[in-house]
Amino acid sequence: MLYILGENLVNPVKHIPETVFEMRRTEAKKIAEHGQMLSHLLTDVMEQDYLLNTTPLQLTRNQFSMLKILNNSGPYAGSELAIILNISRPAISKNIKKLAKLKLINRKSSKIDRRSVTISLTPSGKEFVESYETIRLEKQDRVLEWLSEEELKQFAALLGKYVQHGLLQEEKTDIICLQCSGLIADNCLLAKYENNCRFNK
Repeated sequence: MLYILGENLVNPVKHIPETVFEMRRTEAKKIAEHGQMLSHLLTDVMEQDYLLNTTPLQLTRNQFSMLKILNNSGPYAGSELAIILNISRPAISKNIKKLAKLKLINRKSSKIDRRSVTISLTPSGKEFVESYETIRLEKQDRVLEWLSEEELKQFAALLGKYVQHGLLQEEKTDIICLQCSGLIADNCLLAKYENNCRFNK
């Protein structure tokens, strides 16, 4: 494990040979740089392309994330969606109104408290998310076709380890939901501190 103090990386384990430490530091820098590029590729390029191929509707990332969350583990109260997405209640209300107008979600007010509204997907909303997932998986298959079956398993396992250990390094308990669809539920720091996982209700 490497610790960052200011701009300098310090070797925390004195018995590791300096040559090994330097190698690990070099590779850690490459991983950080490639990770940043991967993040932009997935969220700013590929995801936007998937959405354009799924629908002519102009949805924001938060609006589409709402649909995915509702499809994976809904229904939810509007206030719960605001917490999961780490956005304000006025912002979630605006997104809910737009998605309801597009007939992608249903709104149901509580009989006890009219201010409490439960949000769920409509059949059209579910079909929309499933169409997106089909396009996403087809394109991912083409991106990953250069990997052998064994390499593909190793790549998925290493990415999973990276995410899990990255979470374990965080000392904050107010980490926003990574929307993993339950993939890392057993090792999620957020689930650990809240004693539940939103995807395994």
